[in-house]
Amino acid sequence: MLDEGEIINVDGDRDDVGHSESASSVEAYLAAYPDAIVLGGPYDNADAANTMVIAGSQENTNVGQFDWIAFYAALYNKEDMSNRIAGSAQQNYDCASENSYFLSTSPIERKLKATTSTRRVAEGEEDGRPTLLWASWFSGYGWSVASCPTYQSDTECEWAAACNVKILSRPEGVGNAPESLGGRYWYLSDEEFLEFGKDADRWVYKSQHWLKVFEEKGEEYFQQFKAYRNQQVYDTQGVSPNSWYEQRLAEYYVVGMDVCAIMGVDDGLHKSRWLRNIFNDPIGVMPECNVAEIDEPYVAPVSECMPIAAKLNVASKGEGEVTAKDKDNAGAVSAVQGLTLIASLAVIASLW
Repeated sequence: MLDEGEIINVDGDRDDVGHSESASSVEAYLAAYPDAIVLGGPYDNADAANTMVIAGSQENTNVGQFDWIAFYAALYNKEDMSNRIAGSAQQNYDCASENSYFLSTSPIERKLKATTSTRRVAEGEEDGRPTLLWASWFSGYGWSVASCPTYQSDTECEWAAACNVKILSRPEGVGNAPESLGGRYWYLSDEEFLEFGKDADRWVYKSQHWLKVFEEKGEEYFQQFKAYRNQQVYDTQGVSPNSWYEQRLAEYYVVGMDVCAIMGVDDGLHKSRWLRNIFNDPIGVMPECNVAEIDEPYVAPVSECMPIAAKLNVASKGEGEVTAKDKDNAGAVSAVQGLTLIASLAVIASLW
């Protein structure tokens, strides 16, 4: 069908098509094209004819979500390309993590880190690391905040652990879980949220609706938060208002670098791409789609991460504290890099 330039729209954009009509349309489609593959969602019937279920959205971690690139690659015999892309993304993610750990720890801590690969999620630890509040408002329900009993609990938990910063995690039993939502999602009241997050160093508001909640709650409420007073509040409109829910999935490692950057545990050269400072940064605008480049690999517009410790030749020595000169040297190392990463959309673009 693709070779013939034929496109068949099953169901179209009709609002009145229910589940039964949709299923009938798929059955009619498969009757005409019995060799076609139906890509279903995580809640679709995996036993249905010719159906392959896509469940990437059910993964809790960034790496887990990204690795679904291999699923699509397998359909086109592009496993080698998929492995290269996933490996490159993982390498840069780990590099940013190691850099943040190097810049935020003592030589003794770095030696201990060398004996274990376990990431840690800080919860109630008074160890001097910066604290991150990850929260947004849901009208009619309350404040949704991070819940990070482990670093693999959710994407924000993983980013915080990668950057060696403390993320505030909702204490067990605090808040309410509406039965109308199945009791799965917890929300805090204004009072509970203020007590929970008022002392955080940075605040990531995971939504494009900051102005709306600001107008609803008023500046007097937000002035009680340290992050707001210090102008350290970020939302997710750095690329565009809605890209966080789409293109961001192909750049999880870039978001990791963003988190390290806004928390002040990187080489100081990376400009946050996805996380926008609400006080200083404009809302991002996606460039126009260039049809001529539609089949070209997607390239994330960021520099390749370079390991600071290796370049300074101190990783194996474990000697001396990190000084301002070290950070300047590390920045110089990173500055000469002009390489970019090919992210997961490279495969998708190349396959079609």
